[in-house]
Amino acid sequence: MTEFDALMQYWTDPEVLVIPAGETDRIIEWLGQQTPNTWHKAVMTWNYDYGDKVLSWILQQDSCDRGTAARIFLDEGFGHWLGDKDLANDENHVCLIALDNWHRYTAGALKHGMTVSEADHSKVQDVADWPEYANLPLAEIIGYEGTRDARSKYGSEDGKIVIAFDYWLKEKGIEITQ
Repeated sequence: MTEFDALMQYWTDPEVLVIPAGETDRIIEWLGQQTPNTWHKAVMTWNYDYGDKVLSWILQQDSCDRGTAARIFLDEGFGHWLGDKDLANDENHVCLIALDNWHRYTAGALKHGMTVSEADHSKVQDVADWPEYANLPLAEIIGYEGTRDARSKYGSEDGKIVIAFDYWLKEKGIEITQ
């Protein structure tokens, strides 16, 4: 089966949905019962159009993996936070939460799946001298790679919690051939 055909079946399978979009408090409550692997899988496909309250909650957990924090920072930091002096002091912004908690995160195994370009490395060097960024572990986050992918039955899609596509394929016995 082609990946496109498998995705079409996946998206129409009612058993895939765990928690509908827009139920942020319910998602956070459910995530509180899950592992850092599930948090990471949700972050990997989180749609930022559905807000960052879930991401902020994950970043504030003691058992948040550095790879999860790095993914959130790299998605948001280079997109608009890094270099915007107005956002630099927003204590509630996910990038600042990740930076403030970086040394508190004890686990650091999960890959963030992002490619950091030379231009992005240069951007970090350029802003690292700003007082707003003094003493923050920007270079550590940029240099973080991780050693393994997260393993979880669950993920996210457009503000929902869903059965992860890879798990669904395995559960249904579907093999991608093209």
